[in-house]
Amino acid sequence: MNLKDKTSNELMKFYQLESPQVAYEAFEELYRRYGQKVFSYLNNKLKNFADAEDILQKVFIKVHESKHLYQEKYKFEQWIFVIAHSAAIDHFRMRSRQQKNINLVELNQNIEEFFPELHLDKDQLELLELKYIDELSYKELSHILNKSETSLRKMVSRITSNLRRKQYE
Repeated sequence: MNLKDKTSNELMKFYQLESPQVAYEAFEELYRRYGQKVFSYLNNKLKNFADAEDILQKVFIKVHESKHLYQEKYKFEQWIFVIAHSAAIDHFRMRSRQQKNINLVELNQNIEEFFPELHLDKDQLELLELKYIDELSYKELSHILNKSETSLRKMVSRITSNLRRKQYE
């Protein structure tokens, strides 16, 4: 069967419904048509060749895992670029979380350096980071940490009081 003459939507139908061999050939043809386009899009968004390659693989894995969700009323090209866009956003979120974890470690090291006798646990450090580095309101903190605004105010107050007290000792 010559799949090069088929539309992308037709290829996706073959990928969903045909025998494993025909499905494999349909997937190969979709990858041949869209791999470079999606890679260029990701590389432009991420500004990192290696990350773009990794995310490209994740996009096509997602296409495979979600093939049963594809509907012919959508253009395949639009569908795959929505997947690529979501993958890029997920990548940025993951990097942001990693950076926050690095900031948290640095904050912990700084606190330990200046106040070695004051041992803050991970939750206390996270609370300080969210409040003073990310500048979140108590209402926002309440939603993120699933604690009442009042208890969060008390926690921050206690931690900062202890820090101040240790500073003057």
